[in-house]
Amino acid sequence: MPRWVWLAGSVLAVSAVAAGVLVAGLPHYNLAHIASDKLTASLGRKTQIEALHVRFGRWVTVDLDNLHLANIPQGSRADMITLKHLHAQILLSSLLSGDMQARDVKIDGFSGLFERTPEREPNWRFGKKASSTPSKPKEPSGKVWFPGLRDATITDSEVIYRSAHGHSYVTGLKAVTLHSTSDSTPLMMDVNGAYNGTPVTLQANMQPIDVLRQAGKPYGTDIHAASGDLSLHLNGTMTDLFDFDGIDAKLDLQTATSRPIMAFAGEADSKITQPVTLSGHFTHKGDVWHLDHTTGSLKESPIRNADVTFTEGATGQPDKVAGSMVFSRLNLNALLGSSSEKPKTSANSIDVPLQVPLKPDPLINVTLAADTVLYNALVFNQAQISLSQMPGRIDVSSMKMNWLGASIQASGHLLAGQKGTRVQATVNVENGDIDQFRKQAGFSPFPVGGKLNIRVLTHADNIQTLNEASRLANVTAAVGMNTGTISREVMDIATTDVGALFRQSKGKASVSCLLGALEMHQGKGVVQPLRIKSDAGSIVGKAEFDLNKKAFELVFASNGAKGMLAMEIPVMVSGSFSSPHVGLAKWSGRGRELLKEADMAALLPPELKSFTAGSACSRGMSIK
Repeated sequence: MPRWVWLAGSVLAVSAVAAGVLVAGLPHYNLAHIASDKLTASLGRKTQIEALHVRFGRWVTVDLDNLHLANIPQGSRADMITLKHLHAQILLSSLLSGDMQARDVKIDGFSGLFERTPEREPNWRFGKKASSTPSKPKEPSGKVWFPGLRDATITDSEVIYRSAHGHSYVTGLKAVTLHSTSDSTPLMMDVNGAYNGTPVTLQANMQPIDVLRQAGKPYGTDIHAASGDLSLHLNGTMTDLFDFDGIDAKLDLQTATSRPIMAFAGEADSKITQPVTLSGHFTHKGDVWHLDHTTGSLKESPIRNADVTFTEGATGQPDKVAGSMVFSRLNLNALLGSSSEKPKTSANSIDVPLQVPLKPDPLINVTLAADTVLYNALVFNQAQISLSQMPGRIDVSSMKMNWLGASIQASGHLLAGQKGTRVQATVNVENGDIDQFRKQAGFSPFPVGGKLNIRVLTHADNIQTLNEASRLANVTAAVGMNTGTISREVMDIATTDVGALFRQSKGKASVSCLLGALEMHQGKGVVQPLRIKSDAGSIVGKAEFDLNKKAFELVFASNGAKGMLAMEIPVMVSGSFSSPHVGLAKWSGRGRELLKEADMAALLPPELKSFTAGSACSRGMSIK
């Protein structure tokens, strides 16, 4: 919460001016007019004070009412600082030593606005050069002015920080106490307040004020903060306490619901209720906030390591978030609001919004990885995704994962559209076990076995969510296999081998290649061509299917069947996925139509010509 202690120092500076007027011999009068003029001349800002009274003694007593300090001309409100009342006692001799000592300090009704204009001009720089172009930053040296504080209280006050983008962060100070027995003993601070309207309590044990006055030297702080179920511990150093800058500290954070975090972010009505724990190394220097070597968890997702950098944007530019986060287990079912205890069905499945902002703030460039990812009923292993967000576009430069023993790699992008998002992606699958895929889909055993390679080109328009994209996508794909097996019984059916009437074929024939090309539009598709070569003969075919109706039509015929009684009569299989029926293709008009199309089909679409798996099936095969 930046510039809290600046509050005490700034108002005590007014007291110092008042004490200087006292020495001039005006102890019994309202000195507001004189002090206002002096502060106006000193700060280069119009200053108004309604009442200022000073009583002389070893400890000079100062009482001030209704102070107004003007903001810069480009500021968002007229006054940078307002103050209802100040009471303080200042050691007279300390005014001559340079290190002012104060006790019994009471500040009430303070409101301080610290802001940067859209041109990033800060309003806390005073004097004639305050509005000029800032010089190159220099390493701080010498001493920082700060009063000695024996006892101070702040009530009903607020400190507002407003960024160059116009975002306001309000720290409410309902009751604050600061205490130290001397400038060489620790400075203690207790705060009962709020941040953006969310209640916060804070206890800070800080190094002595003597250390604080040494410009550029790391200043030790041990801070405990709490808000609702949120607890935060920050233990380390700062080089600029006034600006909450130069931080190098260990951070520990815990919350059972994340509600305080969402409230701090301005999303008090958010329905997100995620337990979060974080423990890591936190730094802040200038515009850069960094969290590294961080472990913890997001609900049921343990974080093994996080390294994230937040950079405040330059003039007119968005902020940036970059980095990486590695999970040992990423449970998207839990993170997206669905209980991990419930079995996932179409009725209670989770979904991921695919929304692309035209003017994102912040911009994002991150890599996420996990040993295991849970998404609905799917379980992925060794997953990693690298993505970046820019205006109107999200690029997924790389996505890798293992699923059911297969290796999956993908890339693509999302583009903002008037009615939704345009999705385009390329997916490559290697070593996909047919039997594993079949079991995952709940199908009966397949007559073909082996490991497939698959390449998928897909796009969808006007999409809102990931699940919708999977249902409505337009897909062009190639499926290939170089080694595998096929049931000899199926080959007998394909060849219409009369010998099968007198014997039952057993075992499997070796497959030397399998090749198929698929086109699908919103759940309706065709596999053409479909070719298999084995040591028991070859098969050429075509299939059409409708995932929405769960129905299909498949026609196939043998080519080069082995066996004296093999007649190579084309076969047609059609009906529902669960209960198909078998017939002879040439005995139906639909069967003959599919056969003709299968024989005339080109091998692969032009955009998939580089796909090489199953390429041996592209030569010397046709339906007789």
